[in-house]
Amino acid sequence: MTDTPLQDDPRWQKLAARGGLISLPFDAPDGWPHGPLPKGEKALEVGEDRLSSAYCTMQGHRFLRAVLLLPITGARTVFGYETWASVSEESWQGWLSARAGGETFAGCFAWAANVLPGFDSAEPVACNLVPGPMGQPPRLQPQPGQPLHEAQRNGISPEHLAEIHAAAGADLAALLDA
Repeated sequence: MTDTPLQDDPRWQKLAARGGLISLPFDAPDGWPHGPLPKGEKALEVGEDRLSSAYCTMQGHRFLRAVLLLPITGARTVFGYETWASVSEESWQGWLSARAGGETFAGCFAWAANVLPGFDSAEPVACNLVPGPMGQPPRLQPQPGQPLHEAQRNGISPEHLAEIHAAAGADLAALLDA
């Protein structure tokens, strides 16, 4: 990147005006010990542990793929962590039942299952998991009193977006040049 503030960079202005989603994906919940889902495979199974693109079971814990969206101030573009949510057994069974019946999952309480760059927290982040648009993963909504809740409500600055990408080791410049 250059010394030009991000909001003044013409490449950012073009990306911000375009709209859409800038995402930062997580391959698996934190602590998943078996590596990423192999390309072209529907699932990775190791003993009782299983990882797919939509869900994960690990050491008796249940996780659902989710998206945590943060508006970017001054942009039509939205930033999203493609993350994982830890859910209770009861919520897991409700999700399985809804999925099998072709119904919309009602949502539930969940814990963010990844440490999110730019919002590192020593404590797990309490969230509500709510249905996403048809055919898309559920959405994570951090509960009040947490920095992520404020960011979801008020948005993040373009500079904070750059900090998130830097903390994640992602190349924002490559995104701007795309």
